[in-house]
Amino acid sequence: MTNQNRREFIKSASLAFGSVLLFPSCLKQKSSFRFFTPDEAICIIAFCEQIIPKDESPGATDAGVIYYIDRQLSGVFHYDQETYRTGIKNLQTWCNLKYGKTFETIAPEDQIKILKMLQSNELNESEWPGSKPADFFNLVRTHTMQGFYGSPIHGGNKDYMSFEMLRIDFPLVIGQNRYRI
Repeated sequence: MTNQNRREFIKSASLAFGSVLLFPSCLKQKSSFRFFTPDEAICIIAFCEQIIPKDESPGATDAGVIYYIDRQLSGVFHYDQETYRTGIKNLQTWCNLKYGKTFETIAPEDQIKILKMLQSNELNESEWPGSKPADFFNLVRTHTMQGFYGSPIHGGNKDYMSFEMLRIDFPLVIGQNRYRI
């Protein structure tokens, strides 16, 4: 056994303590999402992109709407988690039965047809078990709009894209915004 001096003891103790502090970071998920699995996120990205598509202006994907929804579902909107899980599962199951593909791999025109069916509750209980398709559609549409048009501090509207598109001054300070006429 070697005789350690105080300096060597403090050095080895601090290394051991620092290693213990870093251990939890090794257990973190590799996904950049808090709530969604990567497959669920891809499905919701395709869904949101049909609600606010990219044209001459940025779309839902450009604005980071998926990150807004993901962040809100893991926090404030935690009560909507089951609606998303069930809705995504039902959507993917129905698409696989009818098209032999997942929603995000279906042609955009067919995605729009599917979303219109969801919105008008055209799918019956056997095709969409557990809830009404319009409830899922309306929830995702509402969250997409909030993520696109809301403040970037909540996870969406990356770089104030929608504010710029609407010609609203940013950062928005109540009482200081000057609208262009």
